[in-house]
This record gives sequence, structure tokens and C-alpha cells, in this order.
Amino acid sequence: MLRGYSDLPLRRVALWGFGLHALWEFGQCTVLYDMWSWGFWRATVWMWGAIVGDVVITLGVALGAALLVGARRLDPPDRAGWAALLGVGFAASVGLEWAAQALDLWGYSDLMPTVTVLGHTVGLSPVVQVTTLPALAVWFATRRHRAT
Repeated sequence: MLRGYSDLPLRRVALWGFGLHALWEFGQCTVLYDMWSWGFWRATVWMWGAIVGDVVITLGVALGAALLVGARRLDPPDRAGWAALLGVGFAASVGLEWAAQALDLWGYSDLMPTVTVLGHTVGLSPVVQVTTLPALAVWFATRRHRAT
């Protein structure tokens, strides 16, 4: 089972994940995705839906890493915790982005750096996003402020 899972501050992880993913999504979306032809409301709803989905992914990555190494290794992350967070995040990012492309959920602009995975083009920006931001959300949520 999840060793020490209740020790993880999941609400703080979700809040940090929300903030980090919102900054990332709004910073990259209009440049790297093919959304210019979308109406305002469609694009707005899609963006907020993506951010909420990113928070769910962040929690899934944190819980997946906790299953692998134990939640105490994530509070704050030690080497094994960082490796688990980044490894689970990378696997999730490639799998989810591959599925999104296979289902034709969105398209990339010409500026998106891409690689081909199992016959589908996968954007590097979302792979970097889902690999790193969940790990950073856990780190921010679990770091302790030291009194000086």
C-alpha cells in the first residue's frame, strides 16, 4: 500500500501544481499549439480544463512516486524521491501526450519541437512540463522554511 501516504500534503501539492501549470500553459499555449482559429470561449474553457487536468496528473505522479519509494522519501524529496518523481512524470508525459496525439485532441504549431513516438509526433514542451512540474510542485509543497 502507500507507505506514509497520509504524510504527503496533497492539497499543497495540488495548489502548487495549479500555479505552476497555469503559468506554463498560458506562457506556451498560443505559441506552441495551433489554437489561433479557436473562438475565445472555446480556447478559454480548453485552457482551464487543461490546467485542471494537469493538477490531476500532478497528484497522480506524486502518488505513483510514493508507491515506488514511499511517501516519506518525497517529504521533501531525497535522491530516490526525485528519481521517482521525474521517472513517473516522464513516463506519464510520453504516454499521455502520445495518447492525445493518437486521439487527435490538439495540434502543434510549427514552433513546437517534436519527436516521433510509436508513429505519432509528440511535443517536447508538454513532455518537459509533465516531467518537471509535478516534481517541483511536490518540492515546493514539502520544503521547510528555515529560521535564520
